[in-house]
Amino acid sequence: MRNIFKQLRVGSAILFISIMIGCSSGDDNPVSLTEDPGIILVEEIKIEDGKLSAFPLLSIQPITVDIIDPEIVDNKEVKYGAINITVPGTTVLDNISALITSKQLNLSRFSVSPGNDVKLSYAEGKTNVYVIHNAVGDKEELLHYNVSITKEPIVVSETLKITSFTFEKSKNPSLPDDIEISRIVDGAGMDKIYVFVPAGTDFTNLVPTITYDGTKLYYYQDSSQTPGSTNNEYPAQGKSIDFKYPNSFILEVKDRDNEGFKTTSVIVDVVNPLIVETTSVAIPDIKEGSPQSFVITKWINQGNHILVYGRADAQENQDPDLGTNVIRVNRILPAVGLIPGESAEVRARIAGTAFPKGTYKTTAVFYPRLRYNQEIDDLLEPARLHITAKIIE
Repeated sequence: MRNIFKQLRVGSAILFISIMIGCSSGDDNPVSLTEDPGIILVEEIKIEDGKLSAFPLLSIQPITVDIIDPEIVDNKEVKYGAINITVPGTTVLDNISALITSKQLNLSRFSVSPGNDVKLSYAEGKTNVYVIHNAVGDKEELLHYNVSITKEPIVVSETLKITSFTFEKSKNPSLPDDIEISRIVDGAGMDKIYVFVPAGTDFTNLVPTITYDGTKLYYYQDSSQTPGSTNNEYPAQGKSIDFKYPNSFILEVKDRDNEGFKTTSVIVDVVNPLIVETTSVAIPDIKEGSPQSFVITKWINQGNHILVYGRADAQENQDPDLGTNVIRVNRILPAVGLIPGESAEVRARIAGTAFPKGTYKTTAVFYPRLRYNQEIDDLLEPARLHITAKIIE
């Protein structure tokens, strides 16, 4: 009887093995026998096969995904792997899910946790661990990946602009206070910055403090130099610059690729570049019926750029006010304009034939203009000359 049961056991085992082999002929998990033909074991899994081939994210298109595989020795993990993902700078790093499918992992043999339905945060440099398990049996942890997600830095566009230009008193002791930009004029080829210092300032030794929106700041002082060709970098701490006419001071802000640039010309001057030698003049007496002209004073360029005619000179405070000018005043302008430090005549003509005897008064108003810089006419102060004339018998 005992032999009969033994034979039955062996026969049943053989039949069961035959069925299992037949059912498993196309399976990824073929079976094997131990020495005891009545016990069946599943083939040992190669954890190498559980490595992730990719790590997609739900609704996020990464810029880069760098997968470092776990280290495996003798079919055992000895070091966790890592997955480092870079996403666009505008991505929110909360509530992020993986999207692991059979394309990235053989899900008939392995499983991954957290699952695709779990949302995790990667804010503030947080790292999350993903685990590859055996999909059958005891669900043993086989492989691990430390997953981190970082944002690509948001590239802020550079306007290539001078954002501030200051003569700080701490760097320019001769100045009464810090002096900043009075006006910026945008131009297609070149911007302009206007800075006004007190009359009498030494233009040869001024230290600007400059901020800008760009990667690097360069300068040059030769106005004939080709824009974009300078490699003379302006130091962050500032530098003594000679602004005195005829020197120019041109800044160039360049971009991070050192290709794009914006040029800005800095004009340093005074708000009252035109003055008269004397502010009050009495013209010699003129006889009735004899109009005469006189050189009554000089107008002087005390500024730092060539002066030309601005808006038309005017006369005010006529006494008596006859509705017309008894005294007519004009400035003589050299051909190229009045160079800094130079002077030219101011003339007056008395229309003695048209008006009766008496005392006449007027105030001549002279409007300056920096040559090629009419954009700031309204910032410059005019000069005034008070004139008295007598027409006698």
